[in-house]
Amino acid sequence: MPAIRRIRFVHIVQYLVLAGLMLALVLVADHRVQTIDNKQNTTSLIALLLVLVVLVMGGIYLVFRRIRPNLRRPEAENLRIYQSAVLLRNSFLALVSLPPLLLYHLTNEWINLLFFGVLLVALCVLTLPTERKYRRWLLT
Repeated sequence: MPAIRRIRFVHIVQYLVLAGLMLALVLVADHRVQTIDNKQNTTSLIALLLVLVVLVMGGIYLVFRRIRPNLRRPEAENLRIYQSAVLLRNSFLALVSLPPLLLYHLTNEWINLLFFGVLLVALCVLTLPTERKYRRWLLT
């Protein structure tokens, strides 16, 4: 099924883009915080970031739960809706890998950065869209 291959390609590209974006933001924030060198400012920045992540994850989850298939729709429309569900799920799951990245920001230990990469790769592989998963989603 060529549509599933296209969705799979978008899935992989989305994880790469999200990983690059999160890594770039943390590295830029790391550079900025080191120039400021204020512990209180760092703590408030991390607290604000955690609140923002929780709000974004909640919004993504609410929208994700509203996306439902309908067997009466044309297959092309159901595929578009499935791709939207996959993109939202990927965005939600990519935020799960943010804590190791924040630990790297605080400790500057490369093992946390490695864990961030391994976690994203594992999530990408485990949630790879297949035709079987699409059919199961269609019947829910």
